[in-house]
Amino acid sequence: MSNNDQEADNLESVFKQKRIIRSNVRQTLKSMDPSLRSQEDDIIQSIVLEAPWFKSSKRLCAYTSCSALREVDTSKLLSQILSPAPDGSKLQTAKKLYVPRVEDKNSNMRMFNISRIDDLVANSMNILEPASVDADGNTREDVMHANDPVDLFILPGLAFDRSGRRLGRGGGYYDTFLKNYKELAKEKNWRLPLFVALSYSVQIMDEEVIPVTPNDVLVDALVSPTGVIPITSAALGRGLCY
Repeated sequence: MSNNDQEADNLESVFKQKRIIRSNVRQTLKSMDPSLRSQEDDIIQSIVLEAPWFKSSKRLCAYTSCSALREVDTSKLLSQILSPAPDGSKLQTAKKLYVPRVEDKNSNMRMFNISRIDDLVANSMNILEPASVDADGNTREDVMHANDPVDLFILPGLAFDRSGRRLGRGGGYYDTFLKNYKELAKEKNWRLPLFVALSYSVQIMDEEVIPVTPNDVLVDALVSPTGVIPITSAALGRGLCY
C-alpha cells in the first residue's frame, strides 16, 4: 500500500470516528433537560462576562448561537458587548465585535463588524447573521481586512476534549476561517488571539478522545458550567485559570 493510500485510509478512519462522536453527542444534547441547559447557558455566560481576559479584550469575534443546534447561548454576551451604558456611552472598555456570516456551502465564512443587535437578520437556517452592508448601504468591516488584531475568539462546537481538540458539525467553516486568520496574524506579526470555546458539561470529553486531521484547529481554553478549563500555555499566560 502506498503512502497516499495509507493517508487516505487514516483520514477515512478519522472521519468515521468523528461521525460516531457527532451522532452520540447530538443525541445527548437532544435529551438534555431544557431547564438544565438554560441554567448552564446563564452560568457559562456569567463566567465569561466576569472574566478579566474578557473584560480586557478590545476586539473580539463571537458566534451568534442557534437554539435549534443546541449551542451554548451567547445572546447575553452579545447584548452586553453592544448595549450602551445608562449614560448613553458604551461599556467602560469599548469592544469591537465581529460575528460570522456563511458565504456558501464550501466552508467559506466571513466575520463582519456589528454595532447593535438589530444588525443581525435570520438566514435560511434561522441563524442570525449580519448583512454584508449596514442600514445606510455601507460595506461592513471584514475582520480579515481590519487594521488591528483580534484579542479573543468565542467559539461554538459539538464536542471538545481536555487537550483542546474541537469537533464541529462537519462543515469545516470554523477550522478554515481560524486557519486563515492564524496565517494573517503571522503575516502581520500580530499576537494570536485566544481561541475560547463555550461548552455544556455533557460536551466535554477526556484528553485526546476526539480524532483530528491536520486541518483541525485546537482551542486554548474551554468555558463550562464548572468554570474555565485552560489548555494551552497561551491561555495560562493570559490569566485564564480554573
